[in-house]
Amino acid sequence: MVNALRPRDTVNVELEASLSLPGGGAFDNFTTLEVVNNITGPSEASFESGDDISWAAIGDVFAIGTKMKVFVNDRLRITGRVELNNAPFDPHAGAVIRFAVRTKLADAFVAGANPSTAVQNVSIKDFIVKLYEPMGYVAADFVFDPRTYRNLMTGLAKHTSEVPVDLEPIKLPEARVTPPETIYAAADRHLRRHGLMHWDMPDGRIMVGAPNDTQDPTYTFNAFRSYPSAEINNILGASRTRDWSGIPGRLTVFGVGGKRDFTKTRVSDTASDDDVLAAGFYRPVQIVAEGIRSKALALSAAQRELSARSKRKDGYQINLDGLSHWVDGKQVQYSPDTVALIHSDVAGGTSDPYYVQSVVLTRSAAEGDTTQMDLVKRGIWRL
Repeated sequence: MVNALRPRDTVNVELEASLSLPGGGAFDNFTTLEVVNNITGPSEASFESGDDISWAAIGDVFAIGTKMKVFVNDRLRITGRVELNNAPFDPHAGAVIRFAVRTKLADAFVAGANPSTAVQNVSIKDFIVKLYEPMGYVAADFVFDPRTYRNLMTGLAKHTSEVPVDLEPIKLPEARVTPPETIYAAADRHLRRHGLMHWDMPDGRIMVGAPNDTQDPTYTFNAFRSYPSAEINNILGASRTRDWSGIPGRLTVFGVGGKRDFTKTRVSDTASDDDVLAAGFYRPVQIVAEGIRSKALALSAAQRELSARSKRKDGYQINLDGLSHWVDGKQVQYSPDTVALIHSDVAGGTSDPYYVQSVVLTRSAAEGDTTQMDLVKRGIWRL
């Protein structure tokens, strides 16, 4: 039986037709690249290309606003437009062109939300669509099944127990937009009350869902120090961080009902970190949130806030060879919102699932093709 050879990773850029390039075009002549996918911010890709005659030859092609699609191994990774370009000059190295492509979602992190966006008698879904409408989004641009995102990114048609999210009508009078709240922040505020987030998809649509760290692992990574275990290593390097700085032992959210003395309200609940308490740290935290009107919402808010402060409790940053995962003769693309099983005897050892929250693909003349992942141990990320 002949083992399949691992194919070379490829990156290609397609350019939409423009005044400088009427028929559109393709581009793969770059010396360095970095492609970033992260569920907490807009995806982006940055490139460096050329020599001292580059600007005259291709400078106009990468004008600000030029629309592009970035493909990795023939799978669409980012749909965006050029937001940055520059041409640094060095007497010894000449001049190069650098440009960065970011998704349209980047506008939502800057643009203020419309304060007149209706919040009465509308669903959260309708509210979000209305928030994004000025940016050109329509209802069909929002996807509420997280499996769609992972299937597009990884190339795997994995079936999980998830179901598309169902967003209830808005009921709170505090729901309205308050300047200078951005479009992204206004949408995120409502979604997080339901344990949800939103991030961009490779085709330009917006994914609405919850980070799922309970799914079956998509990747398996091994890092052992000695043979024979080290024969299966597939990690170039790793850093495991367990940073408990700033993690509360107990976090209490107080809602409405206590007049001036918020401690007398019946609308409150507490989330605890038993590990922090057992280690002897004294870190009680109290938060007053007038928009919380039930104990269930108070508990949800407390758990969400505790999770937000615990992201570094146990995590990995790992470096991998190549831009894709090669296992059993099959090429699988790297993606956020997946789970990786890490086997290691370093730093106390582990054989646990970790949630992938960001992926950075890099190509350079010095390092070749590499991937960096940020991962958080299962159970820490909770909305």
